[in-house]
Amino acid sequence: MVAIVSAEHSKFGRSEEDILDIAAESALPIVRKNRDQIDFVIVSNAYSGEFNSISGLNELITTYLALDNTPSFRVDKTSASGGAAVLAASSMLESGFASSVLLIGAEKMTGKPTREVAGTIATLLGRREREAGPSLPSLAGLLAALYMKKYPATRESIAMVSEKNHRNGALNPVSHISKAVTVKQILESRVIADPLRLYEFCPVSDGSSSLLMVRDEDAASYSGKPVYVRGIGMGSDTSYVTDREDLLALKAVRDAGKSALKQAGPSKPDFTELHDMSSILEIVEAEALGFFGEGEGWKALENGITEINGEFPINSSGGLISRGHPIGATGVSQIFEAYQQINGNAGSRQIKNHSTGFTIGMAGFGNSAVAAVLGDAP
Repeated sequence: MVAIVSAEHSKFGRSEEDILDIAAESALPIVRKNRDQIDFVIVSNAYSGEFNSISGLNELITTYLALDNTPSFRVDKTSASGGAAVLAASSMLESGFASSVLLIGAEKMTGKPTREVAGTIATLLGRREREAGPSLPSLAGLLAALYMKKYPATRESIAMVSEKNHRNGALNPVSHISKAVTVKQILESRVIADPLRLYEFCPVSDGSSSLLMVRDEDAASYSGKPVYVRGIGMGSDTSYVTDREDLLALKAVRDAGKSALKQAGPSKPDFTELHDMSSILEIVEAEALGFFGEGEGWKALENGITEINGEFPINSSGGLISRGHPIGATGVSQIFEAYQQINGNAGSRQIKNHSTGFTIGMAGFGNSAVAAVLGDAP
């Protein structure tokens, strides 16, 4: 088992700074306090080449942080990069290869037009499907249509995901979007991928989040209350969505969650951060993970179960929809939220029962996923 002993976060949104400054905003507070203890750096970043015309980002960041002699590498697993970086750091620590790892998730995406950003991200789809012209938002629209055809979910119940997450995000000082919206406003906003609307998708964001991870036996030597990685798992599926037996099943999400939860033990987590690139994904992921029965996730919204003060809070941070989605930083940001909640430092969005949290990042449209279970002292 490994421990997270420090976590920092930049403001998500549109930044005039370059990717190095953005990364340093969350990493420097950790480096200043722990410079002599850091013996490896992992950078979670998906698109520094495409969006920033930079290669070798990890070495540029270590030089920028005056950690030139500290070995490093970069992890790119698109939207699951942050979770994959946590998995890599955990493996290095558990094997004894490293004693402490600084993990930095960072992305600068707003320097390109939104259409160009969406087109670049869509290149993760299989070639024959990519040539047919779909995007991740259009696949989310298809998923919503399939879900409502199979189950008696109301259009309003799906929009309630976005209403909840914008409300939560308004309580989060690092959120890209800090404005609450109503279901009525959501359903009256511009159509992006029928039946889903503008406010049901995450914004294009810049930002960073950083963690200091150590072996559990060393955690007590650091100040503060450590949070432990109790389980971590990865799942994978074909990149061709048309080859999947059931698009609603999200096999990679199910498999990653099953593995992480099995390692952590039989108890259900107290809260979770899910990959809500669009509103429908929160519902479908929650069902794929077994938190709700098939076709039951939408009812949880109507019954208030997933609210901050509900029985099983989901996306207390505001999720991707409100907090934002700078891709390489997102998975690390989810871990940051779990760290804050478990330590009781989430302020006005603090969850009452918060000893165990679950996070999952999904690459592509279910191409793969990485899940983690975080908890207080075992």
